[in-house]
Amino acid sequence: MDASQLADLHEPRPFPAVSIIMPTHRLLPGRREDQVRLKVLLDEARHRLRELELERGVADELMRNLEKAAEQVDFDHTAEAVVLLAAHGGEAHSFVLPRVSVRERVIIDDTFATRDLVAMLENTWKHWVLSLGKQTRLLGGDGQRISEVNNALFPMFYDEAVPVPDERGRPVPHEFHIGDERRMQFLRQIETNLTEVLKRDPRPLVVIGVQRHLSAFQEVVHNAVADAVIGTVEGNFDTATPAEVASAVEPVLEEEHRRAQQRALDELDGARSARRFAGGLEECWELAPLGRVAHLMVEESHFVPARIVDGRLQPDDGMEGEYVSDAVDDLVEAVLRGDGKVTFVPDGSLDEHGRVAAVLRY
Repeated sequence: MDASQLADLHEPRPFPAVSIIMPTHRLLPGRREDQVRLKVLLDEARHRLRELELERGVADELMRNLEKAAEQVDFDHTAEAVVLLAAHGGEAHSFVLPRVSVRERVIIDDTFATRDLVAMLENTWKHWVLSLGKQTRLLGGDGQRISEVNNALFPMFYDEAVPVPDERGRPVPHEFHIGDERRMQFLRQIETNLTEVLKRDPRPLVVIGVQRHLSAFQEVVHNAVADAVIGTVEGNFDTATPAEVASAVEPVLEEEHRRAQQRALDELDGARSARRFAGGLEECWELAPLGRVAHLMVEESHFVPARIVDGRLQPDDGMEGEYVSDAVDDLVEAVLRGDGKVTFVPDGSLDEHGRVAAVLRY
């Protein structure tokens, strides 16, 4: 999923649009329990749709779409959560969410529940992985998917048996074939090729390899390549599969995500000094539709059922007003529609601000 697909999912649908969000397990026996739990949630959705006063056949169509989405889930390769979305016209979507903590729920509304998808997109940005060795490989990562690049630039091969000519162009005796200059030339070519890749598609870069290769690479690289590196992993990955590489770099990506969360929280301090700060759900709710929210921060597990009364957000008292299953989800969508940014931060980070805060444009 990319930002354009997410923007499309934010758009209102003819009522009802159904969202199923469910935590999942990466390992057995939890994965078997996930399949049973998903059937329970599908039954809940079926029951709730039949309770609504819908035109004949609508509930059955939506359930067919939900079941189609459920069939797309590979329970042998799940992560922290699964999201199923279904609406009229055969619309069915399924997403596996890594590094996202979700609350189990079934939501029926005129929009899809997308806050967890926003969190996933924020947490699983695209990245490059450079595997140093005699065969130096470049792998492209997008969420949990990672694949090797195979083009004119990568992979690159280092042949230690190729002689390095001296200053007069004569071959160096064989015992000197394996030399630092040959190795440095190879590393400089890696940097040149990487620079070209980053021009075309700038992404954070993780570098992996044995320590001597990592040290030599760090001595050579500079400018755009050095700026792109977010971490390294020591080890021999010459024969590692893409899945093994993805597992090895996961801690680096998680640490970078934590740094991004902290940078967002630090941004709030500057916003307070510049009087471009808003705190609390109600205040941010009023400002978001006006396009004033540049950067919204929300605690990861903060959910707020509410009602809208006379255009203002009120606690859900079960009485009057339009019911909102999760006001935070609606707030996130409003900020994104206004070209704002959203960052989910650890629980407890925004206690003094009611668990929601924003940097304003003005």
